[in-house]
Amino acid sequence: MLVPLILVGCWDERLYKNSSVVSLTGFEGKMGDVKGYYAYPEATTEEMKTIVITGEGVSPRAVRQSAEIKVEQTLDLSVLSTILISKDTAKNDIYEYLDIYFRDAANPITSKVAIIEGEMKPFFELNEQKQSTSGEFYNRFITSLEENSMVIPYTLQTAGSILFEKAQDLALPYIKMDKEGRPIADGVALFSGRSFSGETLNPEQGVLLNILNETLGHSTRITYLYEGSPVSIRINKSKRNITVLETEIKIDQKIEVVVTEFPQDHLKDKQIRNKLQQFLTDNVEKDMNEVMEKLQKAKSDAIGLGRIVRAYHPSLYNEDWNEHFSTLNIPVKVNVELVKTGILY
Repeated sequence: MLVPLILVGCWDERLYKNSSVVSLTGFEGKMGDVKGYYAYPEATTEEMKTIVITGEGVSPRAVRQSAEIKVEQTLDLSVLSTILISKDTAKNDIYEYLDIYFRDAANPITSKVAIIEGEMKPFFELNEQKQSTSGEFYNRFITSLEENSMVIPYTLQTAGSILFEKAQDLALPYIKMDKEGRPIADGVALFSGRSFSGETLNPEQGVLLNILNETLGHSTRITYLYEGSPVSIRINKSKRNITVLETEIKIDQKIEVVVTEFPQDHLKDKQIRNKLQQFLTDNVEKDMNEVMEKLQKAKSDAIGLGRIVRAYHPSLYNEDWNEHFSTLNIPVKVNVELVKTGILY
């Protein structure tokens, strides 16, 4: 009976006052010459500010050791929110830069991962100037993109599992700086295997990728110009049907939408509604086929068609799936149905 009493207590307690709690980290360079950035908040009697520490080394672990000799406290990554990786770095095996986070049980596996364009330093300096929590800023930024279905929702854990999946490829948020020095979403970075292919989708194409992938956020919207007027739709429901043939994979996508903007009005008129419905069907189908062409050009099966082929048609599955995927004929057929046109209908 005494043993349980001895176990009660804070034996694994780690006080934040004894650590530099890192919320954002980033890597650039390549193995053998890696530079890393670590951002953590520091409170004074007057303000809360963000401190950025850099380290250099032959690997991410060596970089962290290099950074730790520059701080008065141990770097604590237990509340790490976001990991940023340079696009040139990501063109190598990206898992080499993520492995360190899976080896320590104290590291969270719910962190967001994103690819950035340009030098890493400005992405950290922004938060230093605004005196905000660095990792939380980018975490909320990426979460908002996921809710609007511009990027596929991945965490460190789910991204890591995809990197070991030969029948599906990774697609991560692609972020760059605008002219005013503020980070903006520039779309989706497409991976082929464990490496960034160099190909990207813009934010609008990212929405279509999420529809094809059946990973819809809370607010999935598409906008077109119809006879000179805008028409915006919100995706209410989407269902895909995949038919696998020897040299072809057919995708039939049925999409139910709600009209959220249409100044021309009069959608109670069946003829007008049918005409608009056909317009949306044609345009979404055209754009989805363009997205599929980009995926095949990048040799990036970001929607996991390889998993379906491997599971239900193993004789047609090729171990070098990325190459095989790029040679297939994959037409997308779309059917858009207007299920609601406003409050009254």
